[in-house]
Amino acid sequence: MRSVRLNFSKTGRAIYISHLDVNRMMTRAVRRAQLPMWYTEGFNPHPYIAFALPLSLGQESDCEYMDIRIEGDMTNADIMKRLNETLPEGIKILSVGSPVHDAKDIAAAQYFVKLVFENEEQASSFCEKADELMNGEELIAEKPGKKGHRKIMKQINLIEMIFDKKITCAGNVVNLQCSLAAGNSTNLNPTLLVETIENCVDIHHKQLYVVRKKLITKNNEIFR
Repeated sequence: MRSVRLNFSKTGRAIYISHLDVNRMMTRAVRRAQLPMWYTEGFNPHPYIAFALPLSLGQESDCEYMDIRIEGDMTNADIMKRLNETLPEGIKILSVGSPVHDAKDIAAAQYFVKLVFENEEQASSFCEKADELMNGEELIAEKPGKKGHRKIMKQINLIEMIFDKKITCAGNVVNLQCSLAAGNSTNLNPTLLVETIENCVDIHHKQLYVVRKKLITKNNEIFR
């Protein structure tokens, strides 16, 4: 038995598939591909499948990761070929290899965010004000949380979770490249960042496009 890490992309209409449905889809895919999966023991055996940092609904990604365990001598190339022949449009295996990092090592995610505005004036004004806010000391957002058994809205400073950013404007389009906190303990969704900035400057986009490009570890290495 050996552990195998699959890097896959999620694009097009597949961005509207929830993480729970991706899990079900992948479980069916490994069975259809007839991979020699290692099954858990116990009353209800099932193929071992584990995901690293599930993606938010409506976002594209080039860096989704799924770990499986294989028995036998099937090569990584065969695993990739068989799965890509069974997966639906928008889900594609990009690489197959041995795990290098632990999912607990993930500390950040790199995103490309594209915002389309009504006109050039709105885009230019948003770009200038957003850059000023992200270079400030405080950008407060409200996020659902818990206090004991009660659900509450807690305030968080997003500046502490923005590690790197570059914002540019071209016509009525604003492009934001950013590295944001990600992981089990702290996670900043780029849509929350955008919504918080828009509420501060009172300028709102018409269309939003988000792509997660890379996952970064605590040692500033690309997660693999």
